[in-house]
Amino acid sequence: METALTFRTSIERRGRGGFTLLELVVVVVIIGVISALTVPSVISGWRQGAVRRTVREFVSVARSASSRAVTTRKPVGLVIREREGRFGIEGGEATFELPDFAEFGEIEGGREGEEDDEIVFEFYPSGASSGGSVTISFDTAAGSKRFVMIFDPLIGRVRIEADS
Repeated sequence: METALTFRTSIERRGRGGFTLLELVVVVVIIGVISALTVPSVISGWRQGAVRRTVREFVSVARSASSRAVTTRKPVGLVIREREGRFGIEGGEATFELPDFAEFGEIEGGREGEEDDEIVFEFYPSGASSGGSVTISFDTAAGSKRFVMIFDPLIGRVRIEADS
């Protein structure tokens, strides 16, 4: 009698050991719904971070050019390559690139550089600059954003104006 009871219990355990196909499909559907809801938020957050990083890099390069001009007592240029979406210090090795969803907009002031598509803003040893402004437009999931970087001609300071 004890053998029949043991045999029945082991059969019942064997039947309850796995998941049914329906349970697996429900789990996959739940994971799909959660992914569909979170992926756009993650991408939007990544793009917003890239916008902030790009604006910070641009201002940092401008401030670096200004301080280098004062330190070396020679004019230093901030070079913008509009078509390539790149910027950096004139004669410097490091250049920065705009993200795929950004582009240079209106550029006022500066002088033409050595190459066709170059615009150069000068920073002088006195702390002054050639003055002007550069607009960078970003096309994010939340809409279009524009930032205008304004170079003060008297003190060489860079001011940022956000224009959504």
